[in-house]
Amino acid sequence: MAIYSLHHSPVGKSTQAQPYTAAAHIGYITRKNAMSQMRFERIPAASPRQMAAYLRQCEDTDRKNARVIDKLMLALPRELDSAQRAELVRGYAEDITEGRAPWLAAFHEKGKDKANPHCHLVLRDRDFETNRRVIGTSEKGSTERLRQKWEEHANRALERAGHRERIDRRTLKAQGLEREPTIHEGPQAQAMDKRGARPTSKRRSLRNRPGSRDSHRTVDYRSIDRGVSRPQVNRAIRQGRPESEKDLWEAVDRDNVNREQQALRDIHRPPDSGKVVPFPKGAQKTTEHPRLHLPAREAIPKEARRVEADRVERPPLGNPVYQTRHSEIKNETAEPSAKGKRPSFSQRLRQEGAESRPLSLDRQGAQNDQPKEKRSFSKWLRSPEAKNTKAPPAKDKSRDQDQERER
Repeated sequence: MAIYSLHHSPVGKSTQAQPYTAAAHIGYITRKNAMSQMRFERIPAASPRQMAAYLRQCEDTDRKNARVIDKLMLALPRELDSAQRAELVRGYAEDITEGRAPWLAAFHEKGKDKANPHCHLVLRDRDFETNRRVIGTSEKGSTERLRQKWEEHANRALERAGHRERIDRRTLKAQGLEREPTIHEGPQAQAMDKRGARPTSKRRSLRNRPGSRDSHRTVDYRSIDRGVSRPQVNRAIRQGRPESEKDLWEAVDRDNVNREQQALRDIHRPPDSGKVVPFPKGAQKTTEHPRLHLPAREAIPKEARRVEADRVERPPLGNPVYQTRHSEIKNETAEPSAKGKRPSFSQRLRQEGAESRPLSLDRQGAQNDQPKEKRSFSKWLRSPEAKNTKAPPAKDKSRDQDQERER
């Protein structure tokens, strides 16, 4: 069903966070992966890049506290097709600008925005020829006038298309409806609710708008939402009142989406596969692999797995003593220890004692059972062994020089 949504915000030269914010906004709303079509009038440009350059030029020539552009985000009726939505926005933009001010409309109707079609409308409140104000967006009550105009144009478009649905900018109380209004959820809150995630409420420091007295403000969300997410609040509101036609079709859509997702899961996981559930410590795993979906082999005790691992051929080490011990241990029968844990190959070598250690040789070639202490070069210089060491004879530089002259 058609819903009413219009959000109006200005971009001022002195109140923007960074220079050329208006030009950056053009690049954002005209990105290729989101925009389906674009309409504009009285802008001396043919591409989004040229439009951004035009707005940078306007910002440079405006006074220091001027309003560069006005941004409008409009929810488009789902009952209309793409051509009818483009004609609706064109008629609305020409009406509020009186056919004199520049405007640009970027439509987002594809991809993730297919179920939520909307339009980003950019207004430049300056006459293209005289550079005077036309719309009066900086005056009091200008937003309400924009809202009223959009309601009139959207309802006329729905009537011309033969639909009975209408939109209303008024609140539920002003419309005479006693039901409680729902709150905006947002895509992130909806995705977390589908995953079953529970957000944690906490105090947050938020940045204020440019030009405010304080740069930041602190908001205690714990006292606002009391640990309840936005989708949970909306579900509680809907349960307390009779279900409307819109709620019914939303429930049907959710059910269809869930069925399609389940069908996709069945493609990757056959229906006869076991259910993946957490099993207690020490229990045998008899279910299928959750991702590869391969039949799980029968669980074997840990001792048997260790015996099986010890029987694997290991590459022999370079030392002959280690090669001998490796061949002896490999031929022994693997039996678990009393504690149920078999020592590793290196642990069993250490248990053999000093007789199985590799023999180290000192500098003179004599056998020494104890490993020689490691010494640094400075310690060796101070040792008696260094004093008895003769230095190599010095090289005769004069002889080399004579040979160099002869050449």
